[in-house]
Amino acid sequence: MKNIIVFVASLLFVFQGFSQKNFNTIGGGSSGGANNHFNIYLRIIDINEKAISFGLSEAEFNGIKEEAYLNSNFMVGNIYQDENLIKAGVPMRYNAYADEIEIKNHVSEENYGALMKDESIYVKIEKDIYVFIPFDGSNEKGGYFNIIADGKTYDLYKKTKAVFEEPYTAATSYEKNKPASFTKESKYYLMKNGTLYELPDNTSSILKMMEDKKQEVKVFVKKNNLDLHKEEDLSKIVLYFDSLL
Repeated sequence: MKNIIVFVASLLFVFQGFSQKNFNTIGGGSSGGANNHFNIYLRIIDINEKAISFGLSEAEFNGIKEEAYLNSNFMVGNIYQDENLIKAGVPMRYNAYADEIEIKNHVSEENYGALMKDESIYVKIEKDIYVFIPFDGSNEKGGYFNIIADGKTYDLYKKTKAVFEEPYTAATSYEKNKPASFTKESKYYLMKNGTLYELPDNTSSILKMMEDKKQEVKVFVKKNNLDLHKEEDLSKIVLYFDSLL
C-alpha cells in the first residue's frame, strides 16, 4: 500500500449526526498481525438519533436508510494497519453518506459502530479496498476512497458519496409529492506520489491528463472500444497508461 500524504481536490465536510458519547473496543490481535495490542475504537450509532437528525420518523428513516450504502449488508472483511493484518473476519459496510466504515463484533448483532478514522488503517471488504485520506492535515475533513486500480506510478481511486434529498410536498396538482431519499454520485481520481487529481467528466479532458502518452491511449481506447465513463473500462485505460510510463 503506497503512503498517502494529501489530496488536492476538495471534499465536502462530513456530516456528523451520530452519537459520540459511547465507545466500545475490539481487540486488535490477529494471526499474522504485527501490532497485536492495537485497539479499534467503535462509536455507538443510535438509529433513533439518526432519524431525528434528518427530521424524519424512525419508520420514514428505516424506509430509505439502505440507500445511503453501496451495499447495505454487512460483509465479512479484514482490517489492516499499514501492511499488517490486525483483525480478520470483521462484518463491515461503507456508509456513503456519513463517509464511515460501519462495523460489528459479530454478524448476528443488531448494534454496530464506526471504525476510527486513521490514515494508517485501511479495510478490505471482499474485493473492495477502502483507504482513509486526511485533508489538509485533518481527519475530520478527510474521507474514504475505494482503490479501483493499482499501478506502478498511477492508481485509480473512487470517491462515492450519498446525498440526502429532503421530502417535497407538491404545491399544485401538476406536481407530485417526493419522499425523502438518498442519491449517490461517484468521482474518480488519479493518485500519484501521494496526491490525488480529480478526473474531469469528459473524455477529451481525461486524455489531456495523460501527458505525452495521449495518442497511444487514444489508439488503445479505440481498438478495444472502451468507454471512459464505465468504471471497468476506465480502470483498463489507467493501467494501460501506467504501463507506458
